[in-house]
Amino acid sequence: MKPIIPPQSIDAEMSVLGAVFIDNDCLGKVKTLMHEDDFYRESHRLLYSTFCALHEKKSPIDFITAVAALNSSGALEAVGGASYLTELADFVPTAANVAHYCAIVRDKSLRRRLIKNAQGMLANAYDEQCDLAEALDNAKTDLLSLSGDSSHQSLSHLLTLDDRIRKYTHYVQNVGTLRFRTGFGDIDSAIRGVAPGEVMTIIAYSGTFKSALLQNLLNGNAERSDLHQLFFSLEMPVEKVFEREVQMQCGMPGRQVERDYISGDTQAHQSALMSRGSKRVLVCDKSRLSVPRIASYVEMARHKYGEIGCVGIDYLGLMQAEGKSLFDKVSALSADIKGMAKDLRVPVVILCQVNRGYSTSKNVEIEMDAAKGGGDIEAGADYMLGMWAKDDRVFSKLLKNRNGPANLRWEMEIDRETLRFIGTKPYDEFAPVFEKPASNRGKYSNFPQF
Repeated sequence: MKPIIPPQSIDAEMSVLGAVFIDNDCLGKVKTLMHEDDFYRESHRLLYSTFCALHEKKSPIDFITAVAALNSSGALEAVGGASYLTELADFVPTAANVAHYCAIVRDKSLRRRLIKNAQGMLANAYDEQCDLAEALDNAKTDLLSLSGDSSHQSLSHLLTLDDRIRKYTHYVQNVGTLRFRTGFGDIDSAIRGVAPGEVMTIIAYSGTFKSALLQNLLNGNAERSDLHQLFFSLEMPVEKVFEREVQMQCGMPGRQVERDYISGDTQAHQSALMSRGSKRVLVCDKSRLSVPRIASYVEMARHKYGEIGCVGIDYLGLMQAEGKSLFDKVSALSADIKGMAKDLRVPVVILCQVNRGYSTSKNVEIEMDAAKGGGDIEAGADYMLGMWAKDDRVFSKLLKNRNGPANLRWEMEIDRETLRFIGTKPYDEFAPVFEKPASNRGKYSNFPQF
C-alpha cells in the first residue's frame, strides 16, 4: 500500500525562502504570518532560522552571507549546499506574493498538526488502559491550541501578574527614549508624550498650518531623540515638503528657498539641514497608502535604521481603505491605525480634516465631533488635539487625553513666513493680537519640558 504523504507544499516553502532572498525586507511580513516549525522540510527550517539570525544582526541576506552563516554552523550540506541557495534565489521572480505563499505553508502545517492530534486521540480511544477523562481533556486542549494558532492566537497572549510586572518594568525603563514629544511644554506636560503603541490625532480646519505643524513635530523629535521619523505625505508632493523643510530649518520664506535653489546658493541650507533633525526624517512620497502598506514601510525602515521615533501621516482622508461610506472607511482606518501602532510599538501622529458642518464656520472652537468621517476616530486615538483659527490667530485644544485632563486650550505662536511653530501661550480668545506670552513655559523647544 502506497504511504500517505502528509499535507505539504515544497514549492510554497521554496517560494517563501526565495522571496526573502530577493527582498530581505519582506521577512518582517513573513514573521507575522508563519513560524519556523510550519516548514515541512527540516532543511527549510534550518534556512529560515539562518535568515532570521542574519536579519536580527541587520546583516543582508544574500548568497555570500547565507553560505558563510551555514558554513559556520555546519549546516550548509544539510540544506542542500550552495547550489540549493542558487536555486532558491531563482525560484520566484518577485517577492510581491510572499503573503500568499506563507498562507499555503501555514495551511499545510495546521493540517499536519490536526492529523497528528487526531492520530493521538484515535490511539487513546483504542487504549483500554487510558484514563478517558484525561484523554478527553488533553484532546480538548490540543484542539483549542490548534484553533488558536489558525487565527494567530496563543496562550502566551494571556498575561499573568508576573508577566505584567515584567512587561511594565521593561516599559518604564525604556519608554523615556522612545516616547514622542511635541516640544510644546504645556502639551507635553499634559499628555506625558505619545508612547510607543499610542496614537495622537490632530483635527484641524484648513488654514491652521496643520501640515506645517506635523513637519515641525517630526523634525523636532528627530533632533531631540536621535531616532528616525517617518513622514507619509499623502497630500503634498515631496518637492513641496522639502521646500517647507528648508523654510523651517533655515528660517526663510518659501520664495527665498526657491530663488536660492535656482541660483545654486544652497551650501548654507545643506549644512543647516544636516545639523538639524532633517537628516533623520524619512519622507514617503507614495499616494493612497493603506495601513498594511504603511506598516510594511515602518518594518523596512526599522530594519535598516533601528527604532522609529514617530510615524506621521498627512492625512487620514487620503488613505486607502475598504468601505461603502466615508464613515465605514474612517472607522476601519482609525481601528487599523491604532492596531498598527500597538503591534509595531511605534508612536503615530495623524492629521484629520474637519467635517463639512464645521468647515462652513471656520471661527468656531473645535469639538470632538469635528472629525471628518464620524466619531469613530475618537475610539482609535489616545490623544486628540484640535486646531482652529480666528482673527489671524491659531488656537489649539486638547480634546482627549488618556493620561490626564482634557479641554485645555492654548494659542499657538507661529512665524507664518518660515512656518515655524514658536510655542504656546495662555488661551485668551479676546486678547489683543500683539500680546506677548506671560512666561516661556509653553515655548517650542528642542528639549522635553516636564
